[in-house]
Amino acid sequence: MFQSARHRSPMTPRWVRGLLAGAFLAYLASSTTGCGLDYVFRNVSPLHVTGWSFVWPILPSQSQRLEEDIKREERNKVPILDPIPAEFAPALCLDPPSEEEVWAKVPKFKNGCPPFYETQRNNVRILIEKIGEKLDPCKVYPLAGPCQLVHCHYKCTVYYDELYWSDYPIPFNHVDHKVEVVYLDKDHLRRCGGPEQASTPPL
Repeated sequence: MFQSARHRSPMTPRWVRGLLAGAFLAYLASSTTGCGLDYVFRNVSPLHVTGWSFVWPILPSQSQRLEEDIKREERNKVPILDPIPAEFAPALCLDPPSEEEVWAKVPKFKNGCPPFYETQRNNVRILIEKIGEKLDPCKVYPLAGPCQLVHCHYKCTVYYDELYWSDYPIPFNHVDHKVEVVYLDKDHLRRCGGPEQASTPPL
């Protein structure tokens, strides 16, 4: 009798073929050409007890939010400067706010829903003025020691053009010249200098 080849069952059992395929995939996953063991078994893993680490994809928006959080945390730290002798002491406030810090304080706006409605800000100009500075008397601050608190007050004027336009159903565009005023305080600590040393030892 004639028997077609498609009715003939394979010689290797199905469970053996599945076991071989799983072993081959495990070898590919743990080889150095892909996600190697030196990456899977990292010591920096959150699950350091077991030695395993898991890779999770991070969206660009999440990465940008993490970078902004790191910048904000660094910006909110109060620096502690070294004492400066009185005869060489410069002005109290020498570090004005950056344009990035000023722009972060400007009220945000909604971009709209293109092509029906869209908003954009162009031609940004920032004017930073120091409006006041003050030096507090020396006192002891926790985790910092004897320091003086320096208050620096700035007035930041932001000029920009806000553009509104639409392509549908009625095309139009409009430019509005706006001015925003932002007040920023940049305070920092300065260590208190010790008593002046005598030039000649006492008799």
